[in-house]
Amino acid sequence: MTMKTRVLQLLQGPEAARIRFTVMIGGTAITINRASFAMVANAMRNGKIGVTPFAPTALVGAQYVQPASAAAPSSGQLLVPPILGRPDECAVMHECTHAFFDLTSTSINATHEEAICYIVGALYNRMTHLNPTRWTQTTQTAGIIANAVLRRYAVGAAGIPVVDAGEFRTLALTVSLRPTYFLPTKLGDSTPAGLFGGILGGPTQYIHNG
Repeated sequence: MTMKTRVLQLLQGPEAARIRFTVMIGGTAITINRASFAMVANAMRNGKIGVTPFAPTALVGAQYVQPASAAAPSSGQLLVPPILGRPDECAVMHECTHAFFDLTSTSINATHEEAICYIVGALYNRMTHLNPTRWTQTTQTAGIIANAVLRRYAVGAAGIPVVDAGEFRTLALTVSLRPTYFLPTKLGDSTPAGLFGGILGGPTQYIHNG
């Protein structure tokens, strides 16, 4: 099985079909649901997003990046580690959510975007019964939101659950302080999702050009 096929399986799997929630940001509703993942899957099939092998590091399990050259897919590359278990699957679902924001050219603060991606990962982990001791610390924080969303699913509440604003702010702060985002890897680099993103200018946005 190719890596691309494995990623498509995740995007079309039962967990991706169940995930649905809305976050209110500055009066704007941002919804993630099965259609979000279907859009990413279609982009992969059509060659708009590439899937490339990736060696994970202590800070980054997978990654979604913009084209590095004219020969790259028009939207971006999903850098994927060997998918050997649920933690790797969680990382892929997280990065596929970034791909959705890129495809839709969504205007959203990078910290908030990361927080939403962590909610997706936490929901995936809960649905696949991954032991919380194997979650990243930030995903554990997102788990509080995931639990509330899943309770809404369980009681059959109508509509798409809306994330609690206070819990989302807490998660966003946790994201902004995470070492992956808080400090640049080298002097002069920006850290859009970090507390001092954009080189001391506060969090900025990732590039989303569809």
